Amino acid sequence: MKALSVSLGLAALFCVLSAPAQNPPKQEKLLFENEYVRAYEATLNPGESLQPHETGNRLIYSLTDYTLRYHWDNKVSEEKRKQGDVHFHPAGIHNEENAGKQKAVFLVVERTSAALPAVEGSGLDMAKASPHNTRVLLDRDQAKVFEVTIYVKDAVSMHFGLNRLVYGLTSYELLVKTPDGKEQKETHKKGSCEWHAAGMHSVENKGGQAAKCVVFAFKK
Repeated sequence: MKALSVSLGLAALFCVLSAPAQNPPKQEKLLFENEYVRAYEATLNPGESLQPHETGNRLIYSLTDYTLRYHWDNKVSEEKRKQGDVHFHPAGIHNEENAGKQKAVFLVVERTSAALPAVEGSGLDMAKASPHNTRVLLDRDQAKVFEVTIYVKDAVSMHFGLNRLVYGLTSYELLVKTPDGKEQKETHKKGSCEWHAAGMHSVENKGGQAAKCVVFAFKK
């Protein structure tokens, strides 16, 4: 992460995404969009359904516990998810229904068909550089998802971050350092999403509370 920044919120278990999502349902709020990714926050009350819609391949990060019933290709399946789960859904036309008794809130991270910027350099990823505060939630051939919790005065050591989307699970203040000695202070709010280009960097928590985020790092 060249600048750990985030916008609350999910997803990486990937294949390169297909066509852009069109006319997202009213229950989906667009949090972030650039030529490479789109991120939505979806909210479904008990018994509520999304209208059938078409999406590309996407990662889903659960912001609450919930049970969803999916309808696609004349098939029905039910999934129970815990807060913090990450899973992958393939492209296609589908709709989902909240089959549980509580509100379902989840983050949808969708890759577009645009090729990612070229990556120069390499190095340890953040989980290998700082295993005490970073864990891998998902690792597929096209994307890797990390959950990061940096306590006050703690840091993620110098590491190589791929092109990535960062979603803030809390608000936080960071000091980002790069190997050339440059430093940059950043302040981010809970629920924010930000895109960062690949590169070496370290991240230190300079705020008064734990900094927690999800990093969706894309290999392709």
